[in-house]
Amino acid sequence: MVKIKNRYYVIRMITNDGSQPTPHKPLIFRELMKLAAEMFGDFGYSILKMSLSVRVLDEDVIVLRVAEGGNKYFGAILPCVHKIDKQPMVLQTIFIGRSMRSCEKRLIKIRQDELHSALKQCTTTETRTQILGAIKEICGKPARIFTDEQRKDQSNS
Repeated sequence: MVKIKNRYYVIRMITNDGSQPTPHKPLIFRELMKLAAEMFGDFGYSILKMSLSVRVLDEDVIVLRVAEGGNKYFGAILPCVHKIDKQPMVLQTIFIGRSMRSCEKRLIKIRQDELHSALKQCTTTETRTQILGAIKEICGKPARIFTDEQRKDQSNS
């Protein structure tokens, strides 16, 4: 039995006017399929139709799954997207991975970096505490590198 290898694209939607993007999964799929038909004809359309699926749609991030055979076609389509559902936007590829888990790890790292940069630009203590709380939620509890016995040994020496 042959395993189908997929690529997962983590893509950020950047609108021209700075507003929050509001497309739905079917609209994203339809726009990408329309571009595939324009650029590659029936052959490219059929390859992407069989393999492309929108896996996650978060506020400004999309995770798309593409079979390895349609990977080249999909990569050529992305720079040509200028609007989705009549909302002008550009798609920025953040990461291309082989599993959803690797995409999730990268997205968490990107969100942490965004929070840290927002913390640097913060001016009021109120927003600073909110951002610090968000960073603490993302990072979770600090890992315990040493056991209690090892900590006692270090403090005794």
